[in-house]
Amino acid sequence: MSGLRGVVDAADRLWRPASLGRAPWLLRYALIASVALLGLDVALAALLELHPARAATTLVNATIQLAAAIACFWSARRVHGAERRWRVLIAITSTGAMLASLSVTPALLAGHMPHQGGISAGYAAFLIFYVLALAGLLCVPTDRVGEHGGGPGRRRHSAYRWYTITLLDCLLIVGSIILLQWGMTLASLVQAGHHTETFELAMIHQVAGLVLATAVVLIATFRRPRAPAVLALLGTGLLAYAVTTNLMPYIAAVHGLELPPWGMIGFALAYLLIFIAALAPVPRPTHPDDPAPPGPRAMWAHAVLPYAALVAAGLLVVDKRVAGVRLDLFETYGMIALVVVALIRQMVTVAENTRLLTETREQQQQLRHQAFHDPLTGLANRALFTRRLQRVLACVPDGDVSRITADYAPDTRVSLLFLDLDGFKRVNDTFGHAAGDELLKIIADRLLTETRAVDTAARLGGDEFAVILDGGGPDDPRHVGERLALAIQAPCLLVGQRYTPSASLGMVTLDSAATRPATPDILLHQADLAMYTAKRERAGRLVVYHPALAASTG
Repeated sequence: MSGLRGVVDAADRLWRPASLGRAPWLLRYALIASVALLGLDVALAALLELHPARAATTLVNATIQLAAAIACFWSARRVHGAERRWRVLIAITSTGAMLASLSVTPALLAGHMPHQGGISAGYAAFLIFYVLALAGLLCVPTDRVGEHGGGPGRRRHSAYRWYTITLLDCLLIVGSIILLQWGMTLASLVQAGHHTETFELAMIHQVAGLVLATAVVLIATFRRPRAPAVLALLGTGLLAYAVTTNLMPYIAAVHGLELPPWGMIGFALAYLLIFIAALAPVPRPTHPDDPAPPGPRAMWAHAVLPYAALVAAGLLVVDKRVAGVRLDLFETYGMIALVVVALIRQMVTVAENTRLLTETREQQQQLRHQAFHDPLTGLANRALFTRRLQRVLACVPDGDVSRITADYAPDTRVSLLFLDLDGFKRVNDTFGHAAGDELLKIIADRLLTETRAVDTAARLGGDEFAVILDGGGPDDPRHVGERLALAIQAPCLLVGQRYTPSASLGMVTLDSAATRPATPDILLHQADLAMYTAKRERAGRLVVYHPALAASTG
């Protein structure tokens, strides 16, 4: 729950100057103006008569909404990316709310209540601003708790997944809450009242407000905001808006859509908090070296919370059926819709888990490859080379080397080629280490080209290479080694200049008649002796090990 704790502690960072956002003095004036406007709204609601109070508080709300829109548009010019997107979307939402408030003001001034005949076509268009408000909320920059970076594509995919899961969770939780409220209180209120049209309008506002509130809770609980103060202010404002809209169906079911003047205070508070959020300082981007991983409780809560709300609604429906109470159409179709949303959410979760499993396997394969391969040339490193040589000598097929050892028979010949580049230090000193690395890559490519899939080419370190040659096939191991020597020492271009590599090669061959060494180290030592013999005698020569070499060296 580190995301929620970060939002709660955001007030400590609200006035710090180290930011990319507004100056603290501007925020102080905005706070003073907000307190004055809220006090004016409360005074008008308390002192004026009913109809004048409704009109006056609506005009104050329109003023506050205009201020929120201006603050969002103005601050959007000074930031970029997601910070700009959420401000623009919330600014459009505030503008739409202001126009909606102004559209009902004439009726209020005349002493009439708007929307008595239901939702007009013009007002219905303003409901789209709830969608924009939700989009703006989701655009507030946050990170998944425990997220360790990744490429842009991966972060973008993670964001899209978060948006999808959040929307489905909001639908599940809000739908379940509405179904519970309907079954316990709203259904009886509607049956006793006579304001169906205004009740439908109030229900739309309630559902939209609850979706916003649920999104705020999910983001604050399971995400890590980059600007906790901004999310705290914006989220609290949307929560205040949701609480106010949640009261509307209860009032509309009995009295029609006649919100008392004090009911408008919640809307005023909501947009004042949005106004302050737009002017709050934006902290400088930080990149924690080791973000805390999500705890098991947070992960379980995120997974279980939507289904817990669905289970609660389902238990209410089951209890009614057991008691012999007939479900109405709202409960029947509502429960079916929630089950469908739950299935979709589960399918998305399964797809995401499958993707994560695939990524985990790919990462494991990549780590395994990095552990057993040379990072510069891509050849097997000393660890993998030794491991495969042990398998070859033991003639034991293994998962890693089955393609090398599966065809081995007891009398199969095994050859080990050891080579060392001549004059490699001179290449580094003359052309630079980058040219030396390029030469090592060229030699590695030639080894891979001239060997078969059943052979193993490795870089043991520095300019030393080794090859395990499968003795099967028509080619004599000595001929294979000589072919490799010619290929390695073919001219190449190095930093734009013609260069002819030179290498000394030593080979040791085992067959059924030979006494196998006890360890790969002995075999490597014998090949090394042959290589140094070639280096002493003539550069570029292949020498095959024989016992006399050990005697002459000793």
